[in-house]
Formats: sequence, structure tokens, C-alpha cells
Amino acid sequence: MSENACKQWLNEVNWDMIHEDAVTMYLEWGNNNWKDALRPPVADSDGYSIYFVVDTWNAPKVVLMRMDKYGSTTLCEKQLPEPLASEYLQSIGGLKGIHELSPEIRSWLEQELDE
Repeated sequence: MSENACKQWLNEVNWDMIHEDAVTMYLEWGNNNWKDALRPPVADSDGYSIYFVVDTWNAPKVVLMRMDKYGSTTLCEKQLPEPLASEYLQSIGGLKGIHELSPEIRSWLEQELDE
């Protein structure tokens, strides 16, 4: 996907959202605290969150996700440069999956998207 696909969503990115919280808010209605002010469950069909994750199932990449009550959609992807990818994989013990951004990856991503 093009870098412009990422840039068009930047004003809506929730930099503090992590994938686990998005799943809890939108998809797992019985797995949340209805009184939680930080991550209240979304009960309407118009609500959504846009956030970045690190996907390490294959070569590590940053993925911009849109989550709503119907599930998640990938809006854009960007491969991580090798030194940053290796450092991140080492920091998470080589675990495969969907992970939150590290401060280093967020900084790199903001620089990449600011160009």
C-alpha cells in the first residue's frame, strides 16, 4: 500500500491505542469494565479506532489498523528497516504476533510519515 494511504489517516490515529484494548472495546463485549473511563466499550455502529501495531508474523512491519464492531481492517503497511526490526524482535523475545509500538518505532514512523 502507498505511503499516502497512511498519511491520509494520521489526524485520526490514536497513538495510545493497543490492539488488545481495541479488541476489548469493539469485539469482546463481555470482557470489559463498563465503568472504565479509559477504554469504555463502544456500543454504537459508527464508532471506530485507528491505531498502529507491529506485525511480526513474517518480516516485521508497522500496520495501520481500523477497528470497529465488525472487526479490523488494514489501512496501510510499512516494512521496518532491518536494524530496527532486529532490535524490536529481540526486545519481545522473537514472539510472532501483533504487538504495540515501541518508542523507537513510533519515533521512526513519525519521521517517515512527516517527509
